[in-house]
Amino acid sequence: MDDMTIADLPDRNWRNRIEEGFERWGYFICRNRWSALTTSVLVTGWLLSFLPGLTIDNSTDSFLLPDDPAVIDYNEFRDQFGRDDQVLLAIEAPELFSFEFLERLRELHEVIEAEVPYVEEVDSLVNARVVRGEERQLVVEELLERWPQTTGDLDRIRDYVMTNPLYLNALVSEDARMTAVTITPNTYTNQGESDDVWTGFEDEDGVESVEEGYLTDVEGDAVIESLFRIVDRFEAPDFKLHLAGALVMTYRLNHAMTRDFGVFVPGTLVLMCVVLALLFRRVGGVVLPLLVVVLSMTATIGLMVAMGIPGSASVQILPVFLLTVGVCDAVHILAIVYRLRMNGESKVDSIAHALGHSGLAVLMTSLTTAVGMGSFIMAEMASLTQLGLLAPIGVALAFVYTMVLLPALIAIFPLPRPKLGQIGRGTFPLEGFLVAAGTFAARSPYRILLPASLLIVLAILGALQTSFSHNGLIWFPEDDRIRSDFNAIDQNLGGSVSLDVVVDTQVAGGLYDPTMLAEIERAAWEIENLAADPIVIGKAISVLDIVRETHQALNENRSEMRRIPETREAVAQELLLFENSGSDDTQKLVDSEFRIARLNLRVPFCDALVFPAFLEQVDQLLQRRLGDRAEFKLTGLMMLLAEIFDSMIRSMMRSYAFALIVITPLMMLLLGSLRRGLVSMIPNLMPVVAVLGIMGWLGVPLDSTTMMVGAMVIGIAVDDTIHFMHKFHRYFEETGDLEAAVRETMRTTGSALLFTSLVLVAGFSIFGLSEMTNFRIFGLLSAFAAAVAFLADLLVAPALLAAVERFRSLPARGAIPGEVEPTP
Repeated sequence: MDDMTIADLPDRNWRNRIEEGFERWGYFICRNRWSALTTSVLVTGWLLSFLPGLTIDNSTDSFLLPDDPAVIDYNEFRDQFGRDDQVLLAIEAPELFSFEFLERLRELHEVIEAEVPYVEEVDSLVNARVVRGEERQLVVEELLERWPQTTGDLDRIRDYVMTNPLYLNALVSEDARMTAVTITPNTYTNQGESDDVWTGFEDEDGVESVEEGYLTDVEGDAVIESLFRIVDRFEAPDFKLHLAGALVMTYRLNHAMTRDFGVFVPGTLVLMCVVLALLFRRVGGVVLPLLVVVLSMTATIGLMVAMGIPGSASVQILPVFLLTVGVCDAVHILAIVYRLRMNGESKVDSIAHALGHSGLAVLMTSLTTAVGMGSFIMAEMASLTQLGLLAPIGVALAFVYTMVLLPALIAIFPLPRPKLGQIGRGTFPLEGFLVAAGTFAARSPYRILLPASLLIVLAILGALQTSFSHNGLIWFPEDDRIRSDFNAIDQNLGGSVSLDVVVDTQVAGGLYDPTMLAEIERAAWEIENLAADPIVIGKAISVLDIVRETHQALNENRSEMRRIPETREAVAQELLLFENSGSDDTQKLVDSEFRIARLNLRVPFCDALVFPAFLEQVDQLLQRRLGDRAEFKLTGLMMLLAEIFDSMIRSMMRSYAFALIVITPLMMLLLGSLRRGLVSMIPNLMPVVAVLGIMGWLGVPLDSTTMMVGAMVIGIAVDDTIHFMHKFHRYFEETGDLEAAVRETMRTTGSALLFTSLVLVAGFSIFGLSEMTNFRIFGLLSAFAAAVAFLADLLVAPALLAAVERFRSLPARGAIPGEVEPTP
């Protein structure tokens, strides 16, 4: 027996049974139309009730999974030392050391303390630490504790600041034209504060036991909103303000996401209306599909809130994605209903037969789309994992609503029989062209396959040049305030990204050892010299600064004595004196037992692409310097960004591989043939290769947003292939005539394929309205991939079938009912 006899006859039986089941389901829904409508409305209403609880979280650590080692280390660090991601408010002025400027700075400092919520501490020149010796006593005071009264006082303050290495590149710029106000937000949220008397007590390791979570995105946004209001109030030509920090970036992402959501959903609905109106040219053909997809989309978002999943930059694509995919499902059903009505069938029969005709194909396309998006569950990034969970749920809901609500609505609302010729040959736009194009590809396969092969080779060469990137700053327009503010602070005040080295001496009092302190000092110096553009260490801060300035103060304030004491006893005594002076600055740099130290390094905000290699060098350096004396960990914002970059690459590889490994057997199962399943994957992979090729040739990097295109397109591109192959398979079995099967497939399914592709192109193009570059690129690439997928199914799929199946093509066993010959 040939391949058809062995593989396809059993396949025909199970497929026929499933199609008959869909047809029976159509009759069942028509009989119970009002119950189906009522149930759909009640379930949707219940899920919509959760929407007021919607939250947004675009914080840096939210990109990673909670059990990621980098996140665990970061949380342990925050529990011990507090937040590392302070908000930097830089003030640019012609003269920092003048009475007028200092008065305005003091007013700004006090307003921030009074008006900004969720703030633990505010630091500036007003309260900068001064350590000095006075009559054999250690005095720790604030820089402007005694307010300057004369120009001589101003000169002394200026000289002290500009010669203090602890201030330069951190508190003031080297040209004395910019100074920083550092705002440290609360580490923990104020929500759900406990009255437990044990809250805040320390555990055996000296780390405070905390039951509540960390500062929420809502609280973080409140901090930044208050700061922006203050900036608007104080900013002037001679008092220019700049804001930077992780919370500022998160706030800007949240603001952009909220703005884009208000544009994307209405814009997508308008485009869907236009496309549906062009296809069906009747009110019901527009209203019914949109009603179904809007309800399924909102139900999915309600379920997302009920599951406690916050909105994020990755999840932002979900509404538009569900609207476009849901409309595609509805189009395939409604197009057949209208065609059958034109042929004279009753409304009920048309609904049942349409479900029998396309139900299995819609089921399989929903399944493959869900698999494509579900591949993100394999990702190591939290936002992608959440998308990989929600998108399949949304696709499943869209399928259920299409199979339950859509036929119920069609059965309830009037569906007049179209006039003769109103819907028929040529009525669905470009139907004749689609039939002719498919027939040409089947008759002359190599005229299609040879140019397609050349284009694939060019795309592969381009794909090999694809690079990776993760730089949230360049997602915003070049003239956006956030970019200019970050750049100003990075250039003048040492940077807005932190890297923390946590050194554990493993013994209480281990930091009293001068040798250990000297090793940490040399390690810091070597790391600073290890850095190279674009990573430049702007400032290194540790307990060494307190040790050195205390030793200098206790030795007649002589600059040459700014060093580490020579004995363990001297270090311990001087640190005790510093703590007894009333300052709590040691808490930010060491634990209570003086066993664990923090070395904080500040660097400019740049592409995370460069972080992993640098961090590996730092790790090797610390291993050589401290490996046999202490344990150490790297953490902080830089470490999180580097882990996001590494996770992004691993996630992409996993999701692409998972999608291919699962979808390919599904295609074989649906088509009932190993050969046909493998052949069908060629047009499915062409859009992915084309997208990667375009990105490579144009120099567009893969980032955490654009990497989603590939796995998503694999799932979506399969949809048209399934509809084409499913119908071709049926007609080829009936006639044994390959060209006739292609013609009839294009006649009955081609228009739906064209318009679902237009829906996808239009839907994804809406991302071009985003103010964020990464989403604009994502939308354009996705729209391009959808167009390539359609062309592959229109031309490449028939050509491949002709090349593979022609030897099995038999003389026509009879005309296919309703077949229309292509116009010459």
